[in-house]
Amino acid sequence: MTGLGAMAALAVLVGWVVFALLGWVASPAISAGLGAVVGVLVVALFRESMAVGGAVALLAPFGVMLPALALRHVAVSLGVPMAGFGTWELVGFLVLYTVFLAAAFGVVPVDLYRFGYAPGPVAVMVLALCAYGFVTGNWFLPLVAVLGQAAWVMGWGSSNWFDDVLHVLMWPVALVVLVGRIF
Repeated sequence: MTGLGAMAALAVLVGWVVFALLGWVASPAISAGLGAVVGVLVVALFRESMAVGGAVALLAPFGVMLPALALRHVAVSLGVPMAGFGTWELVGFLVLYTVFLAAAFGVVPVDLYRFGYAPGPVAVMVLALCAYGFVTGNWFLPLVAVLGQAAWVMGWGSSNWFDDVLHVLMWPVALVVLVGRIF
C-alpha cells in the first residue's frame, strides 16, 4: 500500500479504537466523530513519530479488510443496516484461515499463498466470494474482495492479493466475537 494509503488505513484504525473506547461512555455519534478527528490528527501530526511508524510496521500491510471491518463496525453502531456474519461463517473462516496460515508457515505441505500472485486463481476467488455474497445477501465480503483485487491490480499494496483481503489480526478478532456469542 502506498504511504498515503497506509496512513489513511492507520487513521481509520486509530479512529476505530477511539470510537470503541469512547463507546463505553458516549453515544455512537459522538464516539464516531471524535474517533474520526483523533484518527486524522494522530496520523497527521505524528506521522514521523516512532509510535506511528511502529504501528505501521506492526500492522502493515493493512490491506482493505482491517479498515473495512472498522468502518463497518462504526456504521452498524450508527444504525446503518448491514447483514452480520453468522456463527457458522465465523467458524468456517477460523478453520479455513487456520489451514491457510499453517500452509503459509510450511506446516501444511501445500503453498496456498502462491495462488494470490496469479491473476487466474485471484479472479476465481473473487468471483466465488461475489457468488457467496449474492447467495447470502451479504455484500461486505464481495466488496472487500473486489476492492482488494483493484488495489492488487493497480499495485497499491502487496504483490499478493491475500495481503489485500486478509490480515492475521482477523483470526483473534473472529475468535473473540465467537467467544462473545457463547457467553
